[in-house]
Amino acid sequence: MGKIDLTFSLFPKKVELQALIKYYDVNGDGQISYDEFIRGLRDDLTPRRAAMVDKAFWILDFNGSGVINYEDLKEVYDVSCNKEFIEGRKTKEQILEEFIMTFEGSQGKKDGSIAYNEWVDYYTDLSMSLPSDDYFVQMMESVWGICEHEDTQDYQNTINEYSWVTREQLLALLGKYNTKTDITKVFNDFDLTHKASITIDEFANMLAKLQIAVDRKYLRGIFRTINLSKSGCILLDEFIHFIRPDLA
Repeated sequence: MGKIDLTFSLFPKKVELQALIKYYDVNGDGQISYDEFIRGLRDDLTPRRAAMVDKAFWILDFNGSGVINYEDLKEVYDVSCNKEFIEGRKTKEQILEEFIMTFEGSQGKKDGSIAYNEWVDYYTDLSMSLPSDDYFVQMMESVWGICEHEDTQDYQNTINEYSWVTREQLLALLGKYNTKTDITKVFNDFDLTHKASITIDEFANMLAKLQIAVDRKYLRGIFRTINLSKSGCILLDEFIHFIRPDLA
């Protein structure tokens, strides 16, 4: 929301009050809700913050529809660090549903999906409590496994190094038994949902079991080196190709 001049006298005139209400009353119901009032006070995202918000959204919106839905999220949303999930108090599905609903504020359609404007609104609201661009960027990197500087050579070198270590650890796990059948068995062990694919949270779990400590901002980059189809989940053929290209 762009800023306009709302400087009025201590006792504003009727026309000024109407302009004030129109500015804050986003949904046009003649009332100003708390969410609408807060949105009226907030500043726009800085360029650094806006770039991270955009990057995260388009990673999650696989088909470029401008909407993130449950199907988009369920394959890529990492719940492995969620306290309620770890303690068994909530399932991944429950956490995902709650996550989507947090975005549907006063302007939301309550349709179980996240439109681009809802995504930006949510992070613009959140941005108000984070005065530092650096902290905001670090938060986005940690939550979504993305990196601000993915187009740099240093980033690519780090991804290549992590990918090499991951491959070596998988080969060490297989030992001399590294045929396609053996690799398939390992794949199935990491496919915790038994859906013939490895999701981003299953991938994070795999790295942890392989004792590979990864800064979360590199997680999705490593994942993409295996998920060549960019489907959002690693398929068996991709897993085999990553470990032993000669068998694919």
